[in-house]
Amino acid sequence: MTVYEQIQHAIDFIENNLTGKLTCGMAAREAHMSIRSFYNYFWALAGVTYKEYVVKRRMSKALSDLLKGENKIIDVAFDSGYQSHEAFSRAFKAEFGVSPIRFRHGRQNLKGLEKIIIIKEMYMGVIVKELEDMEVACFDGFAPEPEHKAFEKMEAWKSGQKAVTEPYRIFGYNIDRKGELAHDPDNVGYRVMITVDPDLPRDQATQYRSIQAGKFVVTGIEGNIAADPSGKWITAGWQKLHTMIADKQYKVKCPVRYFEEQLEPSRSGNLRLDLYLEIE
Repeated sequence: MTVYEQIQHAIDFIENNLTGKLTCGMAAREAHMSIRSFYNYFWALAGVTYKEYVVKRRMSKALSDLLKGENKIIDVAFDSGYQSHEAFSRAFKAEFGVSPIRFRHGRQNLKGLEKIIIIKEMYMGVIVKELEDMEVACFDGFAPEPEHKAFEKMEAWKSGQKAVTEPYRIFGYNIDRKGELAHDPDNVGYRVMITVDPDLPRDQATQYRSIQAGKFVVTGIEGNIAADPSGKWITAGWQKLHTMIADKQYKVKCPVRYFEEQLEPSRSGNLRLDLYLEIE
């Protein structure tokens, strides 16, 4: 399962429970994520925080209910998850700039937030996703243990950086000795990339790059290197992408661009990745 599916499951859960009790922990459990990881990835993928999304969607529902004119405002407040007229009115005015009473009387042309749909196309466990431009800080490691060295550099850098703020994402790919993208699985290097705020200052000692926007097929994998050192489950994941591309008659974009996204595993000791391969 990809991180996109996890967050979409949480959004569906939120939508089905807008009128009742909702907490970040409840939504995180629905996504099978820790609260910290869920909060970060919800914000990264939805473009708003969990709390903002719940408030905006409840206000959107209230907007629709007020337009119908069938219920009292206190009833609309209760149906929107609020326990008092005052709390509901404050939230409504903060969102739309007008009180519920004035809106009902004036019928201003207001628009709320629609349900966010993260996954629009999916086939045999592979989704198609448009990625926007992302600014990243890069850290390279070389054999032996290239990935370990790259991540060690990133963690040391991240601990003292203000440029890394939530939400952030971590990507990586194999590189050769020159630092170029490598397609040979027996690579000599690995590059870790962490997204950074493009408006914050850069330190001169760190390499920064842009991940250019593109259209990708994405699938999720998880396994344990200690239990299966051959990494066949990783190879199977990449093969799954190529099979989907062939079935749907897509074309891999040239020059080939791929990377992995590091995610929170479901079990300690596991490695969990979303695999990305760019298509035309």
